[in-house]
Amino acid sequence: MAETAGNAHAEDPFNEAVATTGLFLLVTAIIAVAFALASWGLSETLLAVLAGAVALVSFAASIFCFTAQAHEPAAVEISA
Repeated sequence: MAETAGNAHAEDPFNEAVATTGLFLLVTAIIAVAFALASWGLSETLLAVLAGAVALVSFAASIFCFTAQAHEPAAVEISA
């Protein structure tokens, strides 16, 4: 199938990198939340706050990555 302007970006490496970065940041946020809760349970308040801050920043960055990818136009398959 010939590549047209409608589906030329479907295999764009930049879009794949943004999606992968978003997933990596989301996993990082989940691990940081678990670390914050464990630190809080052990009465390590400073470590819990730092891990919570890392979780918030990672989660916000992952949402930003997913939003940036969502604004890309969808690939339109044209059948002849």
